[in-house]
Order: sequence, then structure tokens, then C-alpha cells
Amino acid sequence: MELIHREGLARIAKFETAHGVIETPTILPVINPNLVVVTPNEMRELGSQGVITNSYIIRRNPGLREHAEKYGLHSLLDFDGPIMTDSGTFQSYVYGDMEYENLEIVEFQKKIGSDISTILDIFSRPDDSYEQARQAVLETYRRVGEVTDPGNTIIAGPIQGSVYPDLRRLSAEKMGNSVAGYLPIGGVVPLLESYNYDTLVEIIINAKLNAHFGKPAHLFGGGHPMFMAMAVLLGIDVFDSASYVKYARDNRLLFPDGTRDLKKMSYFPSWSPLYDKYTVKELTDSSPEERTRALSMHNLYTMFMELSEIKERIYEQTLWQYVEAKSRSHPYLFKAFLKILENSDLLVPHEDLYRKSPYYSYDHYSDKSPSIGRIKKFTRDFISGSGKDSVILPRESWKPGRLDRKIIRDVYEKLDVNMLIQWENRLIPVELEETYPVEQILTSSIEEGSVYSDALMEAKLLSGKKGIYAYSPDMKELDSFPVKSRKFDLEKIRTISDFQFGRNSGIQMFPDGVEIIKSRSTERIRNILLDGKILATMRAHDGFFTLTTEGAKRLLSIVEYPKLRVKVTDDSAEYNAKGLNVFFKFITDFDPDIIAMNETLVVNEKDELIAVGRSTVSGKEIGHYRKGVAIKVHHSIEGHV
Repeated sequence: MELIHREGLARIAKFETAHGVIETPTILPVINPNLVVVTPNEMRELGSQGVITNSYIIRRNPGLREHAEKYGLHSLLDFDGPIMTDSGTFQSYVYGDMEYENLEIVEFQKKIGSDISTILDIFSRPDDSYEQARQAVLETYRRVGEVTDPGNTIIAGPIQGSVYPDLRRLSAEKMGNSVAGYLPIGGVVPLLESYNYDTLVEIIINAKLNAHFGKPAHLFGGGHPMFMAMAVLLGIDVFDSASYVKYARDNRLLFPDGTRDLKKMSYFPSWSPLYDKYTVKELTDSSPEERTRALSMHNLYTMFMELSEIKERIYEQTLWQYVEAKSRSHPYLFKAFLKILENSDLLVPHEDLYRKSPYYSYDHYSDKSPSIGRIKKFTRDFISGSGKDSVILPRESWKPGRLDRKIIRDVYEKLDVNMLIQWENRLIPVELEETYPVEQILTSSIEEGSVYSDALMEAKLLSGKKGIYAYSPDMKELDSFPVKSRKFDLEKIRTISDFQFGRNSGIQMFPDGVEIIKSRSTERIRNILLDGKILATMRAHDGFFTLTTEGAKRLLSIVEYPKLRVKVTDDSAEYNAKGLNVFFKFITDFDPDIIAMNETLVVNEKDELIAVGRSTVSGKEIGHYRKGVAIKVHHSIEGHV
């Protein structure tokens, strides 16, 4: 896969098939070759890039089989775009035993020209015992191993494991490292049909984080628009669904936030293809065939409209806010969103350092998002590792973009204490006042007293024998704190460095002799110089540092290998040194803890600095991609861009 845009695990990406490129996230509508209600080419006009059909059905039908074997699958469906074929596993689950062996059905898919061919996996049901599910995982993996020559098709290796997290992880690891170039998550249709989205969330997380990021992740049967954004947020790239026609036959319409019964409706929305073509009564009174086709078109339109919204949200980096807001549209969705929050710590390593958009805070649930996870951890380490008393500023003394400088002058710069601000029910170091998302926030300003109390109790526990005090001008403790002369701006850039590049990096990056240049108009820090050379620039939009080559060299000298860097081949180094971006395929080693969108050092095989830029993905993902830009270089040793 080649990455285009990302937001955490969500991504707009593309991958090649024998019949064209597919851009994700997308959906492959299911085509029943025995009964085509909407043709693949009509689907393409609505936004479909490809379709999925069932090789088992084609093989069992003599007429379909003869045409497919003689003229090819694309001729059979009269479609020249990418086609994926399923193996019949789900039919086997529904109707009983399968009369074909795994290799037989795979070879048949290859023979008829399927772009993505699925092995005959073992369907794991939610009520399977642990041992049944484990055996299904192992047998499915054995079967993918039978495929030694994929040919011109991409092999799809389903991730099974029922509802058991460790088995999903095991299956994901095995399939991710197999010949399979495409990774569907299987055995989830019963969960989707019962709206058991919270269990499904846990399955997706365990599968996605333990599979291969360079291969498309597909959610079998997951095509309902109300769940698609949440699934994409967790890393799903492709969906398939026959729900557009199944719901239509049952007189039901898909909407972005749920499903509606035609008989209970009065109006069609203006965006629907039904609008101005039918009244509700006219469509209700139409023939079953006409009604099914019309409702199918509406349902497909809804799916692709929702996908367009999701892609735009990824581009804007507002998908998390979209999912958080949308989760309130249905109790089962909200329950699933809470499950995401329970697993938030697992998502933090894939979270970007900052986003284009402001951080939205709705209520105390927003406090559990991955965007806050990294700053929570830093604050815990900051308090517990300092060995200092902490003073909490009153809320009115700090607002985004405004800090009470009198308190800074009279307390912070004279006493050796931590100073914390109250920010969205959290306590965080005052030095992070301008860093994302502290200043870049839109908030409902709903105070959650019990949540803040929890944060205060946590801070007290972390402080150990030291105290946590609420500031007031006449507080008696001011006279007992250790006296220390210090400069807020210097401590601020050191703390930001600790947050951005790792604990204890700040004092080494920015020694006492640095010169801090501030904007005359805003009085914000702009450049940090040492011996007349710029080390870093503090960005106005997110409060983090952009390093120059001088700053990058200094950082390289204080962090152990391979921290904060990628190593590239000597051939690539020659071009990167001139300011060209780093491509994934030329990286030979890297720090697995790299943060997406953070400053990343680029070194040659001798660990010598050649450039510095921003990583497009997290370190946990770098080794999985082979196409596209890994590091967007902005300064290099032979020039800058």
C-alpha cells in the first residue's frame, strides 16, 4: 500500500491490482452473479472502484462456470475494474460442508482472473469454544501456506479467532507474515447483524495492531454506514456488503446514522437519488422489482456518500471528532466508542504528534482520547520524576494563549516548584501552554468536577512525599519552597523538548547559553540559537519545534542509537543530503518509537546526519510499508527545502 493521508490508524491509501488501482477507504459491493440488481458499471457511477463476488456460486453453476473459465470473470460481470472473489466460506458456515478443497477453489479464482482471491478459511463463530477457534486459526494458516504461487492475483488470508483477543492477535501475526497480500477480518457477520459493535471494536484493534500495516485490512460484511467511520478510525481500509440489496428487499433504507423502514417514512432526503423521483407512497406502491432496485440505489449512494465524508475527515484530520460525535447517534455505537476509549493506550503509539484541526473537547469522555494519552503519560512522569512540590494555578490565571505573567515572575521564576495548570479536567505542566492540543482546542467548557478530582488525586499519589498545593497570593507554603532563580522561557523550551524528543533531552539541547528570539508582535518564542546558529524554530500553529541541521546534529549527539532516527542506504543518503524526501524502501533501520509527524533524524549507514524531516507514520508502521514517502525532509546537510 502507498499512503496518501492519515489520522492515527485511519488512512487514505492506494494499492494496485491487475485491473486497476483501488484507493481506500472504500467498499466493494457484493454482486450475486445469479441475480444482478444493480450492475457493477452502475455502481461505478456512484463511486465504486471495484466489486466482490462469490467464486463458489460461480463454480457450482455450470453456465456461469463455463463463461468465467472461457472468457474470464470480468467478462462474466461485464466490468473491467478490480474484482475480489470470496471462496464460499460463509456459504459453508450457513449451509453446511464445502465440496471443494482449499487449493481447488484458489486455483479456480486464479483461472477466471480474480484480482483478489480468498483462501477457503474456517469460519469462527462468536459462540465457538476457545479450542474450536484456535484450531480454526491454525487450519486457516495452514491453508494459506498451501498457496505457493499467487500468480497475478492477490491472495486474501482471513484473520479468524472468534471473540478471543489472543487468538485474533495470533491469527493477525501469522496472516500478516504469510503470502497473503490482503487481510480480511472474518467471522464477524453475526456480530454485525446483532449490532455487537463493542466486541467488534476489540476484534478490529487486536487484528489491526498485530497484522501488517503494509497490507489492506478488510472487514468482511461491514458495510453499514453507521459503523464505517468507527471501523476506518481503527484501521479498516476496505469493506464489502450485500446489505444494500438485502435491506432493499426488506423495504429498508440505509442512512449514515442508522436504518429506516420505508413504511414509516414521510419524506426522502434531498441528497437521495429517490428525491424528486418518487414520493414515499409512489415507491411503496411500485412493483417489488422497481422498489428493490430504487432502494438499492439509495443504499449504495448512502454508503459512498459516507465514505466520501470519512475521506474528507481523514484529510482534515477530524475523523476522531466525527466518530466521537456520531457515536451518540445510537446506544450500541456509543458502547463501542467506550470500548475504543478503554483501549486508548494501545492507539497512542500511532497518534500523530499534532493535527491540522483543533482538538474538540465535548465532555469528560474526550479526556480519554489518544491525543490526550501522550500528554497524560508525560505529566505523570513530570510530576513523579521531578522530586518537587507542585503548585496548581487557578483556572482564571490561564486560558489558551493567555498566561498570568505576574505569577510566572513572582512565583515560577523565584521558586523551585512544578507549576501545573488546570486544562480540560487534567493537570499539566504550565510549560506546555502552547503545544498541541493544549492551546489548539475548542471546548464545550462543561466542567466535570469528579473527573478533575480524580486527576488531582492521581497527582497527589505521583508526587510521593512532596505536596500538591492550590496557588493563592497569600498561601503560607510559598515561604517554605526552595528558592531558585530560573527563566520561564528557557524552562519552557526544555520541557517541550522533553515532551517532543524524550525525557532529559531539553537541558542538553538547550544549555544555559542559548539565545531565545521572540516575535515582536505576539511575544511568542520563535527561534532558539546557540553560538549564533539557529537550532530550532517553534511553530506557531502547534507549539512544537522544527529542527535545523544544527539542532538535528545536537539531538543526534545526545540520544542513543537508534532513537529518533531512520537509517537509509548510501544510495538514498546521497539524494536525501540534497533535501529530497526519504522513501520507505530505502530505510534499513529505524526507531520503533518514532512519533508520526515528529521531527525525525535521517542518517547514513555510518550513523552520520544527512537530513531532518517529519515522519509520515509511526515507528511501529515504518517497516511495513515499501511504497511512498516515509520522511518529509525540510533541512539537509547540503541545503534545505
